[in-house]
Amino acid sequence: MTSSKPFFSDQWQLRPLIIFHAIALALLLSFVWPAGFFAWRAADEQVFFALNSSLESGGTWAWLWAWANTRYKDLALAVVMLCFLIFPKLGIPRAELQKAFIGFVVLLCLLLPLRYFFYEFAKAMDLTGPSPSRVLEPAYLLTELFPGIPAKDASSRSFPGDHATILLLWAGYLLMSARHLMAYVAAIIATLMIFPRLVGGAHWLSDILVGGLVIALPILAWGFYTPLLHKCTNSLAKHLQPLFHLVSRIPLVGKLAFFDASRGRD
Repeated sequence: MTSSKPFFSDQWQLRPLIIFHAIALALLLSFVWPAGFFAWRAADEQVFFALNSSLESGGTWAWLWAWANTRYKDLALAVVMLCFLIFPKLGIPRAELQKAFIGFVVLLCLLLPLRYFFYEFAKAMDLTGPSPSRVLEPAYLLTELFPGIPAKDASSRSFPGDHATILLLWAGYLLMSARHLMAYVAAIIATLMIFPRLVGGAHWLSDILVGGLVIALPILAWGFYTPLLHKCTNSLAKHLQPLFHLVSRIPLVGKLAFFDASRGRD
């Protein structure tokens, strides 16, 4: 699998690398600083009441938001996210599909330890706590409106928002790699899929704009503005070819353009 230009950067780009980290640090400091924290909470409360109050009358509107907060929706969303990484017509160049997929998996693996460290930091600094649905009144709970729907509308420790962090990482990844109209479609999808947790009250706005971005931005920076992801994906793509070739033998699955390189085609 070759390309005239590296899919990921093969050089250090210090300026954007520093800018991404500076933005993440500024967001974190704005949340740690007492006055900044109160400002964030004021915005959090306004957003929560504006969105959650729309559930008051119940009905089809609230029913849709209830299902949008279930694991079933999360599973469907995971399939959509995967499709953007394995089908060429959704933005990623045909010759780069395997590297794009591998690269995103690598960034997800980087997310796990960073997320754990940040969560422990947030606990130590007393930055994380119950979701707005547990501390604000009035709060219209989806689990009370629709007891038969397994909706997520509360959390004992909501900061940072894991669901939003992954969506932000995915959308940012596509915007920075695909440079295609469908990457903007992915960004719109990610934005819309963040709203259910806000409407249901499982997360504060700051769980997303602070917690999610503080984790996602440095990961994206190291992925796209250093040669590390370039070297890692090249190496993994080479070693995973036998596995991809084996999977490409599965009927129907093997017809996907994703497996072209495994079959020896450009």
